[in-house]
Amino acid sequence: MTIALLSNVTVTSLAMRLNRASREEVYSPSGYNTWLQELSDPASALYANGPEIIFIILHGASLFGDSGPKSGEEATSSLAQMADAIGQAAASHENTVFAVSSLDIPIKKIRPLVSRSFEAYASAFWRDEMEKRGIPVVELAELASAIGREHFYNNRVWYMGSLPFSQNGEETIAEEMRRICRAIRSARKKCLALDLDGTLWGGAIGELGVEGVHLDLTGSGSRFRDFQRRMLDLKESGVLLAVISKNNMEDAMAGIREHPAMLLRECDFAAIRANWASKPENLLSIAKELNIGTDSFVFIDDNPVEREAMQIALPEVAVPSFPADSAQLEDFMIRVAREYFLQFRSTDEDRAKTEQYKAEADRRESMSAFPNMDEYLASLNMTLSLEGLSKRNIPRASQLTQKTNQFNLTTRRYSEAELMDLAADPSVKGYIGGLRDRFGEYGNIALCVAKIFDKADKEGKDGSGNPIKKASIDVFLMSCRVMGRGVESAFLSAVEQDLREAGVSEIEAFYGQTSKNEAVRGFWEKMGYEKTSSMEDGIETYMFSLGPKLRDTAAVNVLKVPKEG
Repeated sequence: MTIALLSNVTVTSLAMRLNRASREEVYSPSGYNTWLQELSDPASALYANGPEIIFIILHGASLFGDSGPKSGEEATSSLAQMADAIGQAAASHENTVFAVSSLDIPIKKIRPLVSRSFEAYASAFWRDEMEKRGIPVVELAELASAIGREHFYNNRVWYMGSLPFSQNGEETIAEEMRRICRAIRSARKKCLALDLDGTLWGGAIGELGVEGVHLDLTGSGSRFRDFQRRMLDLKESGVLLAVISKNNMEDAMAGIREHPAMLLRECDFAAIRANWASKPENLLSIAKELNIGTDSFVFIDDNPVEREAMQIALPEVAVPSFPADSAQLEDFMIRVAREYFLQFRSTDEDRAKTEQYKAEADRRESMSAFPNMDEYLASLNMTLSLEGLSKRNIPRASQLTQKTNQFNLTTRRYSEAELMDLAADPSVKGYIGGLRDRFGEYGNIALCVAKIFDKADKEGKDGSGNPIKKASIDVFLMSCRVMGRGVESAFLSAVEQDLREAGVSEIEAFYGQTSKNEAVRGFWEKMGYEKTSSMEDGIETYMFSLGPKLRDTAAVNVLKVPKEG
């Protein structure tokens, strides 16, 4: 991913730090304060480099001179012009993500106590302008506040070379931009596993009882409630919450269900383990239950011995240090969220994630009532909806390419911008599949991208002399949550039928072997595709001739959704 960095001050060293932090190529223009010209000129070197993301980091104090804005009109008029320029650039380059800093404008002018602060007004106006345009904000003012302006800025290097930020400040900004890049790629963790005693409440509930633990609506015990509140934020953004506690289950559930100050209730957790087994063992059990990798977990525990045991047994699990002072719990949770769970935007599937996993538990429980798998699958009343790629579903499609590993035939990863390019290409057909059954909605769980072209060889004509159309499957993946239920066959059948209607007579498909997708090796052969090349450079190639006969979709009803617009 190529990154561009624009600013109204010198950011040469910041660009170098971003390069090291992100390990990505970073373009930054050499001229001083040329960001608006670069942004507004379609022929500028900025766009010639084809950046996937453009960061605009603005030094607030430099926008208005030494005295700051002198009136509300001055504070808004120039900022409105800049916001318009950014908005127009973003509209003209839909496949590039623009991320713009908030404004930190210190009050430098000596004023009486009773006077108007247009600096705060300007900062609020700027944020509103970015939000109206749907442009992500780099929290520059918040970063400066968090470490203190005296540590964030450096007056000495400012006067020497117009570099406003200290080394500490630049490292902080570069790290924040790295996190934003990762969020754009949807490369965040999936599950937050939590201890109970000393973590979600103070004290040991087995010894103190529900009434004795430290957790209150107000006062010192409210620190744990505020800690939980930030976890609810994560749950609402699609992060799964789980409990791993060395406790009797009855005591643990009593605290979760009965304590009046408890914000997180049983329904908020995708899995709960309260027993005396080792915590790595319990985490492995939860990973198996939720069908996600152990590298998708962040583990929080106040006990350093338990944290070390987790790091030794499962080094792929993220284990942040727990604050020594429990008054810092809320700030700690915010830092954890930004490091491991930062999200570019939330989708419908994200918001319903916990409910989806609970519905899956209900499905597994109901399976025992049926004598065989066929009857069980028929009882689910599954309906697969098939629709083309669009602005509405591309964020989810990008998530699927980034996160799906087990049922992923080609493992090609795509950003939203790249998928927008593919969706706009008339020679590309993109399909996203949503699934529901009698237990609820799975959300969008399958994706296929096929590239259509005319066969170029001498046999590339039909009996009438027309070109034979061929499709090459670039992406074929499905959430592992629905593996083994006939959904993959139904989805492929629906794709094949649509390609047939588009005039395609042959399909080329691939299997690219990875350490995580061994379960789908042989999928194409199972679907009737003929292997045309064995494993070369980790890739197998298959061919399939589309005939008039449709594939059996078993227990899945397929619904084709009309194209938007």
